[in-house]
Amino acid sequence: MKKIWLTLVLLMFLIPSAKAAEANGLQAAFIQDKALWLYMDGSEVLLQENLSISNLGWSKDGQWLSFEAKSETEGEEPAIWLYHVPTNTHTKLKMVGHDVQWNSKKNSFAFLTGSFLSVVEFKENKPIIHQLNGGVSHFSWDAEGENLIASASAVMFPDGWSHPRLYEVKWDAEHKNQELDVKVEPLLTISSPLKLDDLSILSIDAENFTWSKDGKLLSFVVSPTASWSEDSNMLTVFVKENKVLIPMGEILREKGWIKWAPSKSQLASIQGGGRLRGGVKNKRLTVQSVLPSQTKIFTPDGFADVNFDWLDDTRIVVARGKESDTLADFRSGLILINSKEDEQKSGGKPFVDLPEGFSDDKPVTLNKHKMLSWIRTDANGWKSVWLSGLDGSDARKVIEGVNDVEWFDEW
Repeated sequence: MKKIWLTLVLLMFLIPSAKAAEANGLQAAFIQDKALWLYMDGSEVLLQENLSISNLGWSKDGQWLSFEAKSETEGEEPAIWLYHVPTNTHTKLKMVGHDVQWNSKKNSFAFLTGSFLSVVEFKENKPIIHQLNGGVSHFSWDAEGENLIASASAVMFPDGWSHPRLYEVKWDAEHKNQELDVKVEPLLTISSPLKLDDLSILSIDAENFTWSKDGKLLSFVVSPTASWSEDSNMLTVFVKENKVLIPMGEILREKGWIKWAPSKSQLASIQGGGRLRGGVKNKRLTVQSVLPSQTKIFTPDGFADVNFDWLDDTRIVVARGKESDTLADFRSGLILINSKEDEQKSGGKPFVDLPEGFSDDKPVTLNKHKMLSWIRTDANGWKSVWLSGLDGSDARKVIEGVNDVEWFDEW
């Protein structure tokens, strides 16, 4: 009997709980109204206030936080700020800009100033800005973190629209005169219109780039003119090896609606046309393989999906609710999906308990801590950040009253 009790006591110390993980490096930045906060191991620290803050991002090692900030007196372009966690110091870049994107392989990032692309590297914890090239609409790092993939929008000429193009932007080591040898190589000219079954999209812009884990497939959205793009765009996949572009389905330009599986070349997305302001309908969680082509839809009739994340190469947690005629009336809960199963015919089993009138959304897998984060909104619109284990266990509230949150996690 004593041996049994001793074994139980040892197991209690050896099996980590989600709460124990919280005291072991959980780190996030979050926005409350016009204030930016740092959440670390259960503590909250105010970083900035009285600014309009957006686009939070973490460096590869989690030591740098970037954000874009504007005051009422500043112009259209926001300022780019950097916060260094170890030294508790703030740095404002000398150039204004937007669309900061961190390199997943090293501590560097790129950003746009208007249509001009720049890259930032660090020397003795000081950011060094290198201007690369202009004429860029959108961009992303390549899969190796060495070069940048940039798109140029189509342009209207007297005889019609040109075609959007993709380029690979490379640069050599810095010269003595502090300039870089920048090389821009054409990668792809996108045909127009793009067609898939009954869908036809005028190709004007290319954005929202995401690489598969093996770096062989690049997904992105081809969008038409501004008004039309609010309702309908084309999800595509570029096959790097033979430079083929494959249309995959109709999609909106919502952030986080396109994600590759953690280590397999399977693409999950929320597909379907129609702007959200007109109601939440026709939004379907879709899992596809490219070569060979296979498509599964996991949203049953009468339901709509609005956000998701992969737990692993098979399981997906999706925010799902009954279709609604207005965005304000839509309520979603978290549902666990097994992508190996057949297409769903029912609403699915809840991942965590959800009180009546509340809504769960924006699930994010924290791989390092084996946890899931999401945003819970109450009946009055008050938003809080929640955490649980990857099986939905030990669900609890960790941050109150947020507009946005960005966790640091391993790339």
